[in-house]
Amino acid sequence: MNIADKVVTKIPLETIWTDKGELFVKRISYLRAKDVAQLLKNATVQFVVADVGYNLKWIDASQCFDFWKKEAKQHIADNADEIDLESFVDNYAYVASQWEGQDETSIIMLEKFH
Repeated sequence: MNIADKVVTKIPLETIWTDKGELFVKRISYLRAKDVAQLLKNATVQFVVADVGYNLKWIDASQCFDFWKKEAKQHIADNADEIDLESFVDNYAYVASQWEGQDETSIIMLEKFH
């Protein structure tokens, strides 16, 4: 299979990939909305969205603040164990986690539940 065609088959993810291959990164923590906001203030961040049945969606770094304000912020579930989808706009939520590895950019994975 061509890695560019790889889709998310289950959540939570154990690995992250791009169309060039698997990344050597690991999940270091789950995040609440306030944690994500703090990371955005203090570090270079790369968002990636995982939705079962779709390719990973990488958000361009130049769009990370707009994406955070317009899309992600209102959908972050602060308690991944108890997600009430009806309490979120459009009945979907993201579980956020921080991944680190090869470089100094923090990857914030948003795993979508709907």
